[in-house]
Amino acid sequence: MLRFVNICLVLGLVALAYGIYQVKYQARGLDAEIGSLGKRIDDERDAIAVLRAEWSLLNRPERIDRLAQKYLKVAPAKPLQLVTLDTVTDRDFARTRIEVAAPAPVAKLAKPAVKPASAVASVTETDLPLGSAPWPEAKVVRPVEASVQ
Repeated sequence: MLRFVNICLVLGLVALAYGIYQVKYQARGLDAEIGSLGKRIDDERDAIAVLRAEWSLLNRPERIDRLAQKYLKVAPAKPLQLVTLDTVTDRDFARTRIEVAAPAPVAKLAKPAVKPASAVASVTETDLPLGSAPWPEAKVVRPVEASVQ
């Protein structure tokens, strides 16, 4: 009987040693995985820092202003073009919807070699229709279409 108990204890000890051996190597594998994940997290944090720096560089107001002047050719709003919400009516919105639905035909230039200076809205005091709208209509000068490359 004593031999049977000793054999069972030895077999239990061997099984326990094998189990501890497996757990040890699983823990080493998990430690290696944790180390690689920590390195990947650090790399991603560095990439985020670079992207934030690039974003702040690209969103500088002076850069955006320079690009807007170069590509959009927009002029500052004139006081005649500004209105308050009290002066806007539903009729003005209806007229705008009609204009958007059916855009005005583009006038052909008599001299195609002459290119307009820029696409800037221009309004003079004499061009304003009396009583037709709470704000003046703007004349839009369209530049010659250029191909985008």
